[in-house]
Amino acid sequence: MMAGSLKLVTLIETHAEAIAEQWVKDVKKNARTPSYHSLSDETLLTMAVRFYDNFSQMFYTEKPAEISRPYFYQYAEEHFRHNIPLSESLYALILMRRHIWLYAEFQTIFISAVEQKQAVDSLVRTILMFDYAIIFISQRYEELIRGEIERKMGRLRRIFSEGKWGQKMREHRTIIATSLTFLMIILTTYTHTVLKSDIVFTHLYYIPIILGAIWWKRAGIYISVILSLYLIISHLLFLPSVPLINDVIRSLIIVTISLVLTWLGRGLVAAEEILKRSTTKGG
Repeated sequence: MMAGSLKLVTLIETHAEAIAEQWVKDVKKNARTPSYHSLSDETLLTMAVRFYDNFSQMFYTEKPAEISRPYFYQYAEEHFRHNIPLSESLYALILMRRHIWLYAEFQTIFISAVEQKQAVDSLVRTILMFDYAIIFISQRYEELIRGEIERKMGRLRRIFSEGKWGQKMREHRTIIATSLTFLMIILTTYTHTVLKSDIVFTHLYYIPIILGAIWWKRAGIYISVILSLYLIISHLLFLPSVPLINDVIRSLIIVTISLVLTWLGRGLVAAEEILKRSTTKGG
């Protein structure tokens, strides 16, 4: 096996850039790797040459998993930074392997029957290495995706799910939401009865509405309905001479925003569940 393997490895080390150039041309036009099409040739060439330069070290080691893991983690991180989906990054890796053998076949380095047998042995070893690559790249992508989700959702989770302040709010959420709702009712009554005005103050309604949507999801819509109905009733009772249309529009907007927040809140919960399952499996 060593003679045939040595030929293959020597070919890759000697012609790394030439093989890489063929790979770049392939991923730049391949329909299965559209994310690579916008990257510069220089960026892609560097990716491929780095892989082929590390090939012999990964190929000959007795511990391919230990040796290859850091490189393939780096491969995953680099592709993740370029916003390349996992499926495309793995297919690009398959193309890297394909171009090794296409170039070897073009150079006809395996001629005799013995060498062809050695070529098969080399292929088996190469496939093993790429099997590790798929495992490690997938693992690293999962870690990076989980980290990205954690960063983007972290602030909301700290406020409403975790932390002492967020936990205290959740423990007293009924009291908080009820108090805020009554405060909005009192403010509405004061504005209509004392100020005799329908001035726009209803943006304050969004405080209990947002909290209700986050804490109770669909049930939180009741807060927006209660406030909207009271806004219209109060207007009819205390401002009969003022056109009702403005408060009707405000009420519809309030309920609509509450529905949207509820829908977004359910999506947040679903994302949280996916993240938890992913973290549990990853751990």
